[in-house]
Amino acid sequence: MAGISSVNSSAAESARRRAEAARVAAEQQTAAKEKPKAKPVEKVETVSAFEGPRKTGAEKLTGENAPLAAKGPLDSAPADPKARAGWWKQLSPTEQSQVVSSDPKKLGSMDGLPASVRDTANRTQLKNEIAQLSAEKSPSKDQQRQLENARAVQTQLDRVAKEAGSAQLLVYDSTFVNGEGRAAIVAGNLDTAKHVSVSVPGLNSDVRGYMDNITSDALKLHKASGTQQGEVATVAWMGYDAPGFQNVASDNAAENGAKLLAADVAGIRAARDGNQPHLTVIGHSYGSTTASIAADKNGLQADDLVLIGSPGAGSAKSVKDYDGALANGHVWSGSASRDVVSWLNGSNLPGDPLGQDPSENKFGANRFTAEAKDRGDKSNMGDHSKYYKEGSESLANLADIVTGNYGGVDRAQQRYGEHDWWKGNRVIDPEAKRAVE
Repeated sequence: MAGISSVNSSAAESARRRAEAARVAAEQQTAAKEKPKAKPVEKVETVSAFEGPRKTGAEKLTGENAPLAAKGPLDSAPADPKARAGWWKQLSPTEQSQVVSSDPKKLGSMDGLPASVRDTANRTQLKNEIAQLSAEKSPSKDQQRQLENARAVQTQLDRVAKEAGSAQLLVYDSTFVNGEGRAAIVAGNLDTAKHVSVSVPGLNSDVRGYMDNITSDALKLHKASGTQQGEVATVAWMGYDAPGFQNVASDNAAENGAKLLAADVAGIRAARDGNQPHLTVIGHSYGSTTASIAADKNGLQADDLVLIGSPGAGSAKSVKDYDGALANGHVWSGSASRDVVSWLNGSNLPGDPLGQDPSENKFGANRFTAEAKDRGDKSNMGDHSKYYKEGSESLANLADIVTGNYGGVDRAQQRYGEHDWWKGNRVIDPEAKRAVE
């Protein structure tokens, strides 16, 4: 009996343990179903197992959240040149000083700002460069060119201030195109002048070697214009990479220069906003080709366009290729009959390298008298550089155009084509036989 009791007892205990195990398993399953899903753990970037979460800036020093990087006043400048003058005015004097000192080069290049503001910024950049480059013990070739450009600009600024009473540095970049340089100096006040002219030079022009020449032209024109027709500002624009004689027919410098010229003129317009000046662009020699292309292809915002000593008008075949007022009586041409460069155009050279002669009747410009009093008997290069000569009929006519005194301009008969059975086709210049007083 004892054996039977022991077996029964063991069986009962086994059954009890199975029932208990089943109950625990059932409870675990129920708990697993009711347990909420755990939230995903946010990954924290760490540098190492010892450093913990990455911290930057002020967090490393203070344990506080780092603020967003502060932007300077210049970072808020609008991209639209027409809006920049308003942006500048709303800056406090302290912010304006900060902008000038922090990045004068960038500020000085911003079209749409008043000329006085750009002048301050560009003069600051100029002063800094002269000081830094002069201190170089072993300057590179590029640095030497840069310093020469800077000194040339400073010399002409001082000269203009002395002779015209006021000077502004509208454009300045001493490193432009492999050290050729880029600058625009104003005789007068560009922010207030009633009449504004922009003189564009020709071949072999750069800041180092030609800034004095183009500045002389602007000063002579400023003096000749006077103040009877209102305040005048004349701009000596050495703003593009002019070609040399060896590559003048193949170089695309006129195309590239035309874009820069149009942009700088548009910047002047934007800065003046509701107080627009009467604006004249004067292109001499290859500069006339550049200016003409700017008017034909790049929307040059000029009231009058003057082409003097022109070897060709580039892409424009007649004044009708221009827009607005330029196509309706506001394109002018001055060509001395003995100026050999004024004959290097499509009517006289094969291949039409630089375009149509703007002094020919088929182009349609208003031609004015531009003969030199001391002209020779034959074509020469000397007359090519006399259009701004003091006392010349050319300079007097330029001054009348710039000041809007169109009735005072002495008109000249246009050149015209003629066919001769013995000599073939040729161009006749009536000015060649006119007596010059």
